[in-house]
Amino acid sequence: MGTKSPTERRLAVTLLVVIAAAVLWAALWVPLTRDMASLRVGRAANAVALAEARDRAKEMSELSRTSTTPATVDARADLDRVLAQQSARAAATSLEWRDGRAHLVFAAIGYDTLIGLLEALQRDARLRAVEATITARVEPGVVRAELTLSR
Repeated sequence: MGTKSPTERRLAVTLLVVIAAAVLWAALWVPLTRDMASLRVGRAANAVALAEARDRAKEMSELSRTSTTPATVDARADLDRVLAQQSARAAATSLEWRDGRAHLVFAAIGYDTLIGLLEALQRDARLRAVEATITARVEPGVVRAELTLSR
């Protein structure tokens, strides 16, 4: 009862090999090929995104090189010019220069006006706020601003 003929053994071994191959194919090969296909699609999408990012970076570097008005060597003159252009010179209650930095105080300035002024200072005078204290006032949309500007 326990012994099988050589033909039965060969048939059993062949059957086991076929079953093992089918299990390996289903467990390894199918997921592997499916993952490879999704990686190809992802790679193509990433290549497109990388090309767009490179184009945008190139455009940004070109835009930064072309300024509407070149900044002069004198930061004080640039600050005065931008304050006059933005009609914010009268709103400034204090303006001091220490260690190459401008300390500017507005007792009351519109928030939108302040944001526009900061954008213009950065764009036209290459002056950036390195310190800022902005405090709300009682009037809606009006703030007190203490700024330190530097190149």
